[in-house]
Amino acid sequence: MEVLDKYSSLIKPKLINNIEAYMVFDKPAHKPNAEAKIYVLLNNHGSRRDIHYKIVSIDRNREVFSKRINVDEKKFLIETISIETPDKPGRFCYKLFIDNEQIDNTCFLVGDPSSREQMYFTIVWHHHQAPNYLPDGRIHGPWAYIYVWSDLLKPYGKGPYHYHSVMLNIHPHFKATYNLSPSLLRQWQIAVEKGVEFVNGEKYDPNHEKIRLVEETLNNYREALFKGQIDVLTSIYAHTIGGFLTDVLGATNIVEEEIRYGKEVTSKIMGNNYNPQGIWTPEMAFSMKLIPIYYDLDIKYTVLDDKFHFFHAEGNKDSQYEPYMVIDTESKKYITVFFRDHDLSDILGFRNNFYSEPHAWRNAYEFALRVAEKWFDKNVKVLTIALDGENWMSFSVNPPLTAYFLDKMIIYLETLSDNKFIKLSTLREIYNKVPANRILTNIPTNSWLGTFRKWRGEVPQHEEYWIKTYSVYRKLLAYEEMIGGRDEFSNEARWALWHALDSDYWWAEFWLPKIIDTWLSVAENILNNRINKIQIIDVRPASEFYEDEKAGLVVTIRNQLEKEIRVSFAIGGTGFSSVNNDLETVKMNPNSSYTRIIPVKAKFIGKHKMVVSAISKGLIIDSKIIDINVKPKLLPNPR
Repeated sequence: MEVLDKYSSLIKPKLINNIEAYMVFDKPAHKPNAEAKIYVLLNNHGSRRDIHYKIVSIDRNREVFSKRINVDEKKFLIETISIETPDKPGRFCYKLFIDNEQIDNTCFLVGDPSSREQMYFTIVWHHHQAPNYLPDGRIHGPWAYIYVWSDLLKPYGKGPYHYHSVMLNIHPHFKATYNLSPSLLRQWQIAVEKGVEFVNGEKYDPNHEKIRLVEETLNNYREALFKGQIDVLTSIYAHTIGGFLTDVLGATNIVEEEIRYGKEVTSKIMGNNYNPQGIWTPEMAFSMKLIPIYYDLDIKYTVLDDKFHFFHAEGNKDSQYEPYMVIDTESKKYITVFFRDHDLSDILGFRNNFYSEPHAWRNAYEFALRVAEKWFDKNVKVLTIALDGENWMSFSVNPPLTAYFLDKMIIYLETLSDNKFIKLSTLREIYNKVPANRILTNIPTNSWLGTFRKWRGEVPQHEEYWIKTYSVYRKLLAYEEMIGGRDEFSNEARWALWHALDSDYWWAEFWLPKIIDTWLSVAENILNNRINKIQIIDVRPASEFYEDEKAGLVVTIRNQLEKEIRVSFAIGGTGFSSVNNDLETVKMNPNSSYTRIIPVKAKFIGKHKMVVSAISKGLIIDSKIIDINVKPKLLPNPR
């Protein structure tokens, strides 16, 4: 038997003499004494040949079916065998043999759905794209559109975003949760309303068939949302690592305003006065400092990781398969958290490289079986799976087969729901129906990866760029401190900074310093143009300087801004200090100059360099260096 190990999947592709064969059941879970169907999937990669296959019950240790069959060249056959399920609950397994060599073994479950409460189930699909436009509006990264109108999933569908929306139409009883990231929604909306232009010169107006496909995709999600088939989560506008920004950069206000704007975008573009209640925490980069932000913005729930968040959390913990109220003990604010099953999510996210249709089908069955197995654990109230909605498809070695897999997986999940083993749901529905009865008081700052090194550490330039970014942010804060709040210029700088902070540009494998630099330059140029209008135009001694005696320094500063400012003066130089030992703060009117005498004391005699600086929130706005000659102090006459 040949096993194709290069295909990363739950069940590896297996061939015996060019015959690929698997065994699946019509449903992963059945009721007792019911009819079940076995499907034998035979895929001949060689010439026409006769084969013999048999199915053996592992539990009963006996053959249940045997047949000799002719399989045509390059033919995919499906053989159907009916069996009766046992009268007792359990896991029942069978082996498949081809020409007396075992090639597969598969199981199904038997249980009485009325013996326990239904297990709530949802998949949270995270559809996201960075705001991949330049300051002039041209698109530098086409993925928001390519994943709609490309033939990536041909012959089963178009791009992943469109295909997901089609699946919702084909399977109207399937429920799921989607995060349509605000920056993705905005790029779709811009294309629908104004058309789109790419940096390579391609242009499409709103009437182009490709743009109409974008509109169709968006409308499919809207329709699914308003008939209750999906929940749409909002998010930070640009896909950034919120917990990192709050804890490392102290940029809580950036996170807050991006979420506020992201929520507005989600509400406006989804339409119908939609009010998103849930939020996707990008990269699950969580910090407890996010809770007051979420709470104040009327966000009710989010999704985190069981492996890297729940298992390290503090509080009244039981099973990760139930919602928890997470409380910030300082502010008393809270949010409900659902913890995704890390292992099941990663199976979908990364073990999706399929060799053929029957191989994809076999893996869809195996995944649904693992979902069904959770039903036997009565502590599992809510099973949440969460992952990227597009990348698991586009990054597969064989993207079209992920579409085939998704269709089969949905069908199996629907059978579990039809038989009341699981309840296909949205997160909003679960939030409303399953109360959070346990409280967590701390979840350590972390991401779904268990580290932040993917965004700071794996690339040698990372640290340089984070320092550069933090410097721009500090300059922004200094400007706003100086003018006493925000204005249209600082808002423009903030907008640019949001884009530079998008985590997709920092991800090690997709590192895009050019885009980061582009947006940082926009922000810094705006701030520099404003800050440079504050100048120290004159510094001179008010009198002679003598050692250890107070003297005066005359400083004149000019404000060429059209608004009032506040700055502080700092004195630097060997042996010089301000008499008050505090920064001297001045308030200046718009378009004015101001002169102040600052009391200074010199410790050493001789010629010195003195630096006078205008400062706001730790940033030197302007500085001037002058030469000071400090003379020795003579003692008075004895008499």
